[in-house]
This record gives sequence, structure tokens and C-alpha cells, in this order.
Amino acid sequence: MSLALPVIVIGAGGHARVLADTLLRSGRPVLGFTDAKAALRGTALLGLPILGSDEVLESYSPREVELVNGIGSIDNRRPSVREQVQETLRAQGWRFARVIHPSATLSSYATLGDGVQIMAGSVVQCGAVLGDGVIINTGSIVEHDVCVGDWSHIAPGAVVCGDVSIGRFCHIGAGVTVRQGLSIGDGSLVGLGAAVVRSTGTSSVLLGVPARPFNSL
Repeated sequence: MSLALPVIVIGAGGHARVLADTLLRSGRPVLGFTDAKAALRGTALLGLPILGSDEVLESYSPREVELVNGIGSIDNRRPSVREQVQETLRAQGWRFARVIHPSATLSSYATLGDGVQIMAGSVVQCGAVLGDGVIINTGSIVEHDVCVGDWSHIAPGAVVCGDVSIGRFCHIGAGVTVRQGLSIGDGSLVGLGAAVVRSTGTSSVLLGVPARPFNSL
């Protein structure tokens, strides 16, 4: 991640705090958080101020500050709140920084989209392609030549084996294993701990070991 500009984190929930901690560990200056809750204004998280709602950004310049999307992703809604907020601010000229934890293992031969977040202890291998807004969460593994579509979330401890294609707006739950060579369609949700052994179409909900469509359980 670039160290040139300070950042403001959008959101003040759990994911936002983890991102701020990661940024500070990486030596990136953090000016604070934004949050729409009026009661939070003037309080602090991790010793950093909650500056106010996103309207406070009018006091800053996109030439001098970058943003980090601290809105978490827990489902497969399209468009997600996470995407809507980022795209709205990007249309106003704001840039969204990538966040990569110092303990993550990231191949120099992986391709990263705008605003990608790679969290502590995760592994992204060579040939992987991560789309805009993708979260690779704590301790997850993305193997060689995996493609993860825009706004998808690989939750903590998930393992995605080589040559897998994951569509846009997917949620791959904590502890999931996806067998090599499979495709998971746009807008799919894989429940925690599932083992995916077959490709699936769009908007699928998969649960269990082996994973099966929710409506067939």
C-alpha cells in the first residue's frame, strides 16, 4: 500500500477497527473514522477520532487524503451497501486504498483490484486475480490462479484451492473449503464450514459437507 497519503476509514464497526489497526501496523497515518451515528461523533476508537458522517469529507481534499472502506461484508446482496458507498464516493473523486496486513503472504504475481483488503495471516498465491472491493479475511488461503470477482468476501479460515473461479458479490463463509478447478456463480453464498466439491450457478446458497443447495437439504 502507498505510504504517501493519510487515510480516513469509512465506517466504525468491527471490520473498520481491524482495518485501522492494520493500517497503523503498516505505518500508514489514519486521520480517523466516519460514521453516520450522531452519538458517536467526538468519541474515539483505537485512539482515533470519529470525525462525523461522510459529509465531513467535504473538509478534505482527495488530492491529500485517501479512503479505506470499513463497511463489512456478510452476505451476497447485489448491490451491497459496501459497493454503493464506495462507488458513490469514487464518483466524487475519492480514491480507495488497498489494505494489506504485514503478516499476509502476497505473491508479486497476483493481480489486485481497487480497494482490495488482505487481512492478517492470509495467503494469496501467484496468478490469483482479486477484483475491486474484495476482502480476503484473516487466515484464509487463496491458491494459485484463483479468480475472485468484484465485491466478494472470503471469510476467515476459508481455503480456496487452485484454478477456482468465484463470481461477483459472493460470500465464502468462515472455514469453507472449495475444491480445485470449480466455478461458483455470481451472488452465491457458501455457509461456514462447508466443503464445496461441485461447481454451482448464480445466486446459489450452499451448506454442509459435502456442500449442497440449501433447498435440497
